[in-house]
Amino acid sequence: MSVTGRASNGAEAVGATLAACGIDTVYGVVGSGNFVATDALVRSGARFAGARHEAGALAMADAHWRTTGRIAACSVHQGPGLTNTLTALAEAAKSRSPVVVIAGATSAGMTRSNFYLEQAALITAAGGAAEHLHRPDTVTADTARAFRRAIDEQRPVVLNMALDVQAATALSPEDPVAVLEPAGRPQPAAHVLAELAEDLLSASRPVLLAGRGAWLSGARAATAALADRVGARLATTAVVKGMFTGHPRDVGIAGGFSDPAAVETLESADLIVALGATLTTWTTRGDTIFRGPVKVVQIDREHSALGRNGHVDVGIVADADATVCALLAEVGDRPGASRFGPVERSAAPVAPRPSAEGASEGTCHPADITARLEEMLPAERSVVLDGGHFIGWPAMGWSVPDPAGFVFTSAGFQSIGLGLGAAAGAAVARPDRLTVLATGDGGFLMAVSELETLVRLNLDVLVVVYDDRAYGAEVHHFFHHGSGLDLVRFPDADIAGIARGAGARAVTVREQHDLAQAADWFAEPRGVLVLDVRIDPTVVGPWADQDFAGH
Repeated sequence: MSVTGRASNGAEAVGATLAACGIDTVYGVVGSGNFVATDALVRSGARFAGARHEAGALAMADAHWRTTGRIAACSVHQGPGLTNTLTALAEAAKSRSPVVVIAGATSAGMTRSNFYLEQAALITAAGGAAEHLHRPDTVTADTARAFRRAIDEQRPVVLNMALDVQAATALSPEDPVAVLEPAGRPQPAAHVLAELAEDLLSASRPVLLAGRGAWLSGARAATAALADRVGARLATTAVVKGMFTGHPRDVGIAGGFSDPAAVETLESADLIVALGATLTTWTTRGDTIFRGPVKVVQIDREHSALGRNGHVDVGIVADADATVCALLAEVGDRPGASRFGPVERSAAPVAPRPSAEGASEGTCHPADITARLEEMLPAERSVVLDGGHFIGWPAMGWSVPDPAGFVFTSAGFQSIGLGLGAAAGAAVARPDRLTVLATGDGGFLMAVSELETLVRLNLDVLVVVYDDRAYGAEVHHFFHHGSGLDLVRFPDADIAGIARGAGARAVTVREQHDLAQAADWFAEPRGVLVLDVRIDPTVVGPWADQDFAGH
């Protein structure tokens, strides 16, 4: 692709260049420092979705990428506009989501401006990449470079737009600016492939563990075929839930949200091949899957991702799909030694129920309400998870059509409060799927301003608030501390009333039959429905031991 700048000033050149690069959606909060560039992008054909908070805007752009594989822009003001994005920026960076952020920046030498800040230092500290408009005659090239880096590096790139360069006459480059496509798909050397093929064929209990890198490389079909060929079982990290649903060798999510079949498979494996997965503490259940004699091979395009887990024996810099396809050819029709057979597990998702006891009066058991909603919701859905103790129930109990239908907003940074913004991005990007947000009362109230965004944009979204009137993870973790639990508990809030005030439809759910009040919405989802589900705060999910692992 080539881009030639044609604009009257630098700000307009930024907008026109991003449109020429293929960006067709921009989320943001517009102020004086990003107004002209955003307007130019919209006039060049992009649609604009305005957020109420910059963190929400960046979460929207992140969810846009996760649900479509297309890069969106996020537009914010200089100084406080940028600082407001930082939690969402860190989450996008840790989750390797490419987003182009255009941010105003103070003019060169304006160190006395109230807006002055070392923006590049903040951006890089959060894991993003900082780019700049250097001179009026380089604006088009600078903007195209920011877009290209987002693609190549798979992380958010912030283009700092100095006000003086924005206002200056933009000089068109003499030659078109090339926006290079990512390089080819690297695969291992022949001897490395041969050794890995032998490992797979000789292993008695091999596991292929796919992460986001495998999904993005398009490795689903080839990985499933390799599992069939060598008798391996299939597992995924949480963020690519649904990648192998329906395959007889699929054990589901590896990690804190594993079911018994996955735990048994992973803890008994003698070979684990991680495809585009960084093997975090969550994925490895605090590294308990490595307790036995197991060889661990990690394959990732990003050299920096290799060896973060000290249990990795072999690290290979390569594309997941290219490697698996090459392994299929290398293995050929040779018989393997695997003793793994098909997996005996329920085809339908099961929300874990730690005990047979019912919920306390006036509350719902989170497993039961999760299971009932799974029955009521359409199969074509985008499930968005906020952060908090509750997340295991929807993560394990709700199905998704594929990993693009699962937006886990706290997977990278373990934050709360990004769910409402991400739900807006998912609903804008994928109107063909019903967006379903699972959030806690803490995350919901932290970012409640974006509820108005959902209503204003006329989006079809179900918001399920798992309301335990507390920061539940902290309550369960410090339950035996002896004091201080009032620090993380809150009085009842009328969440349904708050939602109605924002223009949404809302129901307070204390028992399952309360869902009947919204039966017509479930029959034909239109607009925003908020369910304030009062869950029993004493119920502890089996993943609670991992809530603070690795802190």
